[in-house]
Amino acid sequence: MIRSVCKKREEVRVTKPNEQPWRNWRHVVKLDPDRPLPENLLDALRESGTDAVLLGGTQRITYDNVSALLGSLRRHVPELPVWQEISSEDAVVDGVDGFAIPVVLNAGDPRWLIGEHVRALLKYRPFIDWSKVLVEGYLVLNENCAVAELTEAQTELTPDEAAAYAVAGEALLSMPVIYIEYSGTYGDPATVKEIARVVQNAHIFYGGGIDSYEKAAEMATLADTIIVGNALYRENWREVLEQTVRAAKST
Repeated sequence: MIRSVCKKREEVRVTKPNEQPWRNWRHVVKLDPDRPLPENLLDALRESGTDAVLLGGTQRITYDNVSALLGSLRRHVPELPVWQEISSEDAVVDGVDGFAIPVVLNAGDPRWLIGEHVRALLKYRPFIDWSKVLVEGYLVLNENCAVAELTEAQTELTPDEAAAYAVAGEALLSMPVIYIEYSGTYGDPATVKEIARVVQNAHIFYGGGIDSYEKAAEMATLADTIIVGNALYRENWREVLEQTVRAAKST
């Protein structure tokens, strides 16, 4: 089963170099504008081999702190793609390479399925370059994380139920990315495996609890892109960065 899933995932990653650049990402660093960065992390990113940086968080995300983090990234690693994941319409900044729009498929509060997005479009629609917008079909699966609380996500899903949400995002809503989000805890490989098995064309992001070579390798076998975030704010962030990039690129 693992081999068949890996084969399908490898086929999905084939794309034109400048079309949907996220399809070529294997390892992404996710930075929270509300958290102070470890000293020298931005310098380390330059030689790390990571494919992109995603700016995103759930709480206290403002225009000022997003702008400050983006400015630091442009000074230290100007060649690295930086995308902003929108969690607050008031925090949208200029100068990023693209915008990722989360649509929480298993949200209990329908505002996070469509309502907040309409509010943002009322404000920004005339200025949006849709070629730089990525819609992410989010599956929030850690009941104890901030995004689950905010969206009232229905996190107690069996692998089959989670996979059904993923297929709904891909087939019914034509979402190009399914983002499996465990946010701070390591996810259930059986659930990720089942989602990878049934999803046909959507690109799969996985984020949550990746803090070692072994975890990165396991999830990189199942998902197209692994996203490493919380572990980079720990004392051993250098080891985490090096090992997770190596695992993603060798899997």
